[in-house]
Amino acid sequence: MGNSEDLSSSAVVSGSDPASGGGWPGMPFVAPLAVFVLVTSVEKELSGLLTTSGAYGLKLLATTAVLLWYRRAWPRWETRGLLPATLLGVVGVVLWVLLDSVQRQVLGALNLADWLPSRDGWRFDLQQMSLAETLRLLLRFSGLVVVVPLAEELCWRGFLAPWLVHEDFRSVPAGKMTVSSFLIVLAVFTGMHPEILAAAVWVSGMNLLWQRTGNLWACVVAHATTNLLLGLYLVSTGSWHLW
Repeated sequence: MGNSEDLSSSAVVSGSDPASGGGWPGMPFVAPLAVFVLVTSVEKELSGLLTTSGAYGLKLLATTAVLLWYRRAWPRWETRGLLPATLLGVVGVVLWVLLDSVQRQVLGALNLADWLPSRDGWRFDLQQMSLAETLRLLLRFSGLVVVVPLAEELCWRGFLAPWLVHEDFRSVPAGKMTVSSFLIVLAVFTGMHPEILAAAVWVSGMNLLWQRTGNLWACVVAHATTNLLLGLYLVSTGSWHLW
């Protein structure tokens, strides 16, 4: 578990540095995900002007640019907790698939299958993959495995979780959560995913990992592991709704 001095010195650089957030220390942690969500909100319109891949590529490019701009505000790389993080990532994808199936069956039995929004899943025919389609698949996986885990973990557990404990989130020991901060992070993350049951269980595991390790990079690794395995699963089974 890190202490407040370690978190303050390693997670945020001097406010005089433009990469520190321009006066608000939370900016380096919130901005990447905010850009990702903002572009997502107009992604369909962008797809009409470009293509689906072009719009998604633009979203990744914009988010990556913000991530790199604020890279000096990231916590130092640590290996603490990476093994349990990887194991959690593996268990997480199994639970995600199973609980999504349970949710879909329950909603179907209650005639509420259309109650939740559906994802616009990308589709690939692995038997007829051209070079363009292969590049498109790699683009999708780069977002799924690299950009999204980084942007989300910086926001949810790098900023929101400690900020909910104390407004000066940099003074909060890494991994410290209260009952209310645990539940609010759970609710916000779950509310952004149509797989409500799976998301609630998965993010609970991620919060526990954060509490146990105090290492944001362990959370990034767990998140990336789940997303990688989930991507491989849905591509191999055609479960495109899980994109």
